[in-house]
Amino acid sequence: MIIQITPENFRAELIEASMTKTIAVYFYADALPECQPVTPELEGVIGTANPVLTLAKVDVSNPQLQSLAVQLGLQALPALVLFKEGRPVDAIQGSEQLAGARQFLADYLPKEEDLLLEQGRHSLAQADIQNAYSSVQTAHQLAPTRTDITLLLVDCSLQLQKLTQAKELLALIPMVAQDSEYQRLVAALELATQAADSPEIQALEARLQQEPDNGLLKQELAIQYSQAGRKEEALELLLSLLKQDLGFGDAKKIYLDILATLPGDAIASRYRRQLYTLLY
Repeated sequence: MIIQITPENFRAELIEASMTKTIAVYFYADALPECQPVTPELEGVIGTANPVLTLAKVDVSNPQLQSLAVQLGLQALPALVLFKEGRPVDAIQGSEQLAGARQFLADYLPKEEDLLLEQGRHSLAQADIQNAYSSVQTAHQLAPTRTDITLLLVDCSLQLQKLTQAKELLALIPMVAQDSEYQRLVAALELATQAADSPEIQALEARLQQEPDNGLLKQELAIQYSQAGRKEEALELLLSLLKQDLGFGDAKKIYLDILATLPGDAIASRYRRQLYTLLY
């Protein structure tokens, strides 16, 4: 966010807001030539949609705001003061120091995985599960040990019926991070797993044990697996069919249809390569 501080809002937008978010308070005066190039640079560095850092601009040309600069002991303009939890924690002042503002703010700017995580949360709130999954999956690749990212990826995986992936991701969560959200997702996975083992699937599995070479049974079981979210098992079953007979029934079409439901998925990439190996 980028906000303009006034005598009326400075307590709410600066002191109170800094309890939950870092506020970069920029002291300037438009009439000073040394401030003119700094203002647009800071606005560009922090941006209008920054999830972790707000730029609060204080125009000291306003006599009512000059006292704030005096209280902070500022001796030169432009100046940048970082507020956290209602108090200043760091500052730079003067045009020479402000030239290094980007480096000064580096530790307070969001990392790429933070931005992707926020995108994922926003997409999830809009019920755009596929885009949420894509954003959070990329964030997880950038920061595989971040439990908040991993848990959100589990949530997305469950909603997309990627049960195998959800189970693998939950196994990565250390004991110390197994909080209420972790427990909720474990319970959700158990329910989804039970739902994915329907009587129809159990019956087909029992028949296939008796007729292990029945290709039509394998094809039907693969369809049932896919519909229950057991995509990897479905692909593995179909691949075994295609290795025996590349033209068997609708196996190749079903295989490709399942791959199409897994865009950008690591499992899809692996099984797509295996199919290409058979074709070419």
